Amino acid sequence: MNSYQLISKLRKVRDDTYLTTAAQALFHELVAICNEMKWKDIFFVRSNTLCGNLDMSDNTLRKSRNSLAASGLIYYETSKDKRIGCYYSFVKKLSNDIVSPAESSAISYSKITDDIAGDIKEGNANDVPESSAISSAESSAKNEDDKKGTSAISSANFEDETQIPPIIDIKTINEESLARTHESPPPEKPKKSRKKDGDKKPLVYPFSSIAFMSAWETLRNTPKWKNKLNYALQLSLNKLSNFEEEFAIRQIERAIESGWTGVVFTGTERDYQEWLNIKYGKTGIQGQNNRNADKAAKARMLLDEYA
Repeated sequence: MNSYQLISKLRKVRDDTYLTTAAQALFHELVAICNEMKWKDIFFVRSNTLCGNLDMSDNTLRKSRNSLAASGLIYYETSKDKRIGCYYSFVKKLSNDIVSPAESSAISYSKITDDIAGDIKEGNANDVPESSAISSAESSAKNEDDKKGTSAISSANFEDETQIPPIIDIKTINEESLARTHESPPPEKPKKSRKKDGDKKPLVYPFSSIAFMSAWETLRNTPKWKNKLNYALQLSLNKLSNFEEEFAIRQIERAIESGWTGVVFTGTERDYQEWLNIKYGKTGIQGQNNRNADKAAKARMLLDEYA
């Protein structure tokens, strides 16, 4: 049986039997692996290898494998030896009589895999003896691992399968886990904030009159302003320095009445020009602009001093 016949069989079964996408992907993967193993009647592959190649969970793998077996597309038998994983076949129904001799040879697993790997590297993969199901399956698995770039096996899985997993002392692991549980966590380092560092610096006021300071302190005691840092307060003071003191006090009072979180907005400059027109008249705006330029220079000095 070849891959064309197997795929045709899958398509026929699929016409009257529902198969999930995961089950069909698993079937195609097993066909590819069997092809690379020279179409052995019985071959084996580890479950974690299939899960990694197909990006599926172990539970999904089990369900997909059962559905394929129920449809008669594959035969499989799990092995007690985790180093082997699971036996598969497309033509033979596996039984304990078939699998047991293969499992008995797993005792010499390390020696067999080393010999087979050497034969594959020398180009003698076809000379590997086929006296038992496990020897042929392992030979094909090593031949598969040596072919880089295939979608079935990666080099990481090759290293994992050529080594016998060490014996793990569960008691030692539990004791170490319990000891780590009672360890006190390392103290967290306090995070530094530039804003909080800036809050230590004193405020620089653009105006020092009693009227301005009184209005400002009233604004600072409102709910929306009392928790502000000096960093944010200084930004508002720098903005107020661009206006005359009388207009700045007016903005502070409006912020108190309206519950604003700021004192200068998009339309504030327009309001300021109208306020200047009313106070000085149109003929006096030019002179006021000069005074505004002086105030802007003063604001920059205040900002440099604060910085």
